[in-house]
Amino acid sequence: MTKLSNEKYRLEFNEHGALQTLVLQDDPHAMNWVVDPAYLDKLGYPDQDKLFGEWTLQMDGKEVQSTALQPKIVREGEHRVTVEFNHEPLSLRLEYTLEQGRLLWTVEAQNRSDRPVTLNGLHVWFPLSSIMFRDKNVLRNMHESCAVFTHLGGDFTKFAAVRRSNEAPHLGVYGIEGRTAAAGTYCRYKNAFLEQVSPSLDGLLFHRLSLVEDGRSMAESAAADWIYGNAYYPLELEAGRLVRWTYVMLPFRNMDDFYLRGQELGHPRWTYTPALPREGVFRAELDLPEGVSLSKLRLVSAPAGTGDLREEEITHRLQPVNEAGGRYRLSLPRHEAGEHKLELFLEDGRTDILVWNVLEPIRTMLGKRAEWLTANSYLGEEAAERPHAFRPLSNQGESLGKVAFLLMNNRMSTAVPEQVAKAEAAAVHDIRQHWFEAGDFSRPRPLYGDFYRIYDFDYIGHVFYLLSQMDEDLLKLHSPKVYLQWAAEVMCLRLDPECHPGPREKAESRLNGIFILYLEDLLQALQQAGLTVWQERLLKLWEGFGRTLAMDARGYSGAITEHFYDNAGFGPTCETLCRLGIMDEAGRYGQLVLANIGFSNDYRLQNPDRWWEALSPMIHSLWGGLVSASALAAYEHLGNPQYLEAAYRSTVAVFHCYDWNVRSTPRRLQPGEAASTYSVSAPNLNMPKLSRNRFGQSVFVSAEDPLFASLFSELSGDDWDMGEELAAYLLGFGTTAYLYRDSRGIMRCVNGDLTEEEGGLTITSYAAYPSRYVLLEDGLDYRLPQGSLQSRVQLKDGKFRMLE
Repeated sequence: MTKLSNEKYRLEFNEHGALQTLVLQDDPHAMNWVVDPAYLDKLGYPDQDKLFGEWTLQMDGKEVQSTALQPKIVREGEHRVTVEFNHEPLSLRLEYTLEQGRLLWTVEAQNRSDRPVTLNGLHVWFPLSSIMFRDKNVLRNMHESCAVFTHLGGDFTKFAAVRRSNEAPHLGVYGIEGRTAAAGTYCRYKNAFLEQVSPSLDGLLFHRLSLVEDGRSMAESAAADWIYGNAYYPLELEAGRLVRWTYVMLPFRNMDDFYLRGQELGHPRWTYTPALPREGVFRAELDLPEGVSLSKLRLVSAPAGTGDLREEEITHRLQPVNEAGGRYRLSLPRHEAGEHKLELFLEDGRTDILVWNVLEPIRTMLGKRAEWLTANSYLGEEAAERPHAFRPLSNQGESLGKVAFLLMNNRMSTAVPEQVAKAEAAAVHDIRQHWFEAGDFSRPRPLYGDFYRIYDFDYIGHVFYLLSQMDEDLLKLHSPKVYLQWAAEVMCLRLDPECHPGPREKAESRLNGIFILYLEDLLQALQQAGLTVWQERLLKLWEGFGRTLAMDARGYSGAITEHFYDNAGFGPTCETLCRLGIMDEAGRYGQLVLANIGFSNDYRLQNPDRWWEALSPMIHSLWGGLVSASALAAYEHLGNPQYLEAAYRSTVAVFHCYDWNVRSTPRRLQPGEAASTYSVSAPNLNMPKLSRNRFGQSVFVSAEDPLFASLFSELSGDDWDMGEELAAYLLGFGTTAYLYRDSRGIMRCVNGDLTEEEGGLTITSYAAYPSRYVLLEDGLDYRLPQGSLQSRVQLKDGKFRMLE
């Protein structure tokens, strides 16, 4: 074993030259920031070929792997190790250097022959510690694992590896020489769900840098990817030519510090609007490093309804903020929907990019979605299997989110009787009968062999509660009061361990879930309706649930669900503790939420970190949206604007799963159609066709994995677990625009736009149903009367008011 260390870092290399230990010396948890081969051996995973510094090469039509070669490992003094591989005619050299508090990692490829060679691919593994440890000790998953947020495009690749506890130091990786064409991942996992085990899921991601990529690793994605596709080409190495890629690794404290460290290394720094509705205004701020000069700024867009790309020279739209010219502002009104890419060109020839999106007005998207569901998903009483159910069929309660969305959207807009009728029929004739024996709420049906999922009842209860809130004239089968009692019965079953005979079900009744979206409203509605017996029983269960949650908060048990570490656990747990007024414990879970939500130069990579459904980093519509909602709830209760910013950027990323104007993915959508998942990685090395693609569980119909085969063998659609996140959106950003002051005292607007007019500030809300405006730090919460909508208001003399 070869070792390298100084006062900042400790590195260990195995006998093949792979980096197996990277520790920051001042880290109180001594986290290993790269995948440890000992952990792989413990789990029986055969992935020693994916350790940090191993590589694969496609050269002149042939593939070479580092594991087939014996490298020369040399320690050069106290602070440098080189690992050199030779495979005629190529020499590949990896160098690790400790220098002034930072770690330099360099990859060099040289053609040592007298003839040219063609590299079609050069892929180097750099597996950071993105691990869900098979360990019920939640602290291990918090302190020794990280989420990895990627910034690609141009000359300024960087990666933010954020410890899951959100406790610094974190690890930043910054490209300072050479371009990175792509960043892929490979997933190893184990899921014992069908074995009646909970928690059942663990696993890890191996990250891979493509220094050269001609698109073969992800052919379908590369063909559609107008945003990054120009990076996919072979590299011609003339005789004697050497090419080099260099990355700097540094600890950082938080998101702002990550970008500041990058700026110190020569990276431009952007803040920007990740997505906005058509007729909105894109706003960005650019800070250039010292000594760097701007050449031009170009906007490339893919307008909706066309097959063309549009290029605009917009350098003149940059407004200098300071006389030195290092800081600029940009405002761009957008009148057409579609994806956009900003290309920044510097005088020294380097480039940087931003990727952002212009959506249809969200209200339009929601309306089209509701129309699509009622026209395409509901088959009615004539269906041979499960009449009145919404398709695609699933035993999992997540599939009922589309029904909840339909009902909530009809509550907030002019109701469409047909949509309400179909949702009601599904609730009465399918949901009640499918999940409960003979429709008896005390007898859940074991839909998973010999057990049932507690979490399914959260979604069922939500559907019944929303039916109880509909106008009675719209309901055809039962009264609102009947549905209200049904919701209470289901939630009492859900929260009472004594109602369940199985140990798994008893344990999971103590775990959190999406019921937090409506449980307080349900309790209030029961009291108002005079259903006091059910109200008192449910309140007692709810208060007991809260006490247990609070007692367990220091052990972070709420971060475990069916998975060993899950944002579906700590997101709702943070929100529950906030609503119960248990703020210190809520803040602890809130840090897990902040560490979970991405930040990037690409709006699609700002999603809450999750990998299970895609086997790669992904946008998962359901839990992306629900964790975003938890972050927004944390902001309203805890007041830290970091929660607000994180909630919004991840919310707009989720709409990527619904956006029919997106042209950068192989999967196109029709208006109102949706796909539950977007795979961030390019390539996704488990399933290359999913690389930067939208999809649903139907892609697993023919999967070899027995779990996939069991759960998804008969699925025919891609949106089975969608809708609940839209309901959560409607409860937050669906109505509300937020103002706050940043660290420099500048007023900012989230979910809207801000302009100075007539001695005040005019706020234009981007909400689907704009009816609330909040400036939390000044105690201002302006709500329009019930049923009223107003997309523009004024803040003047310390008060919100209607525009005259």
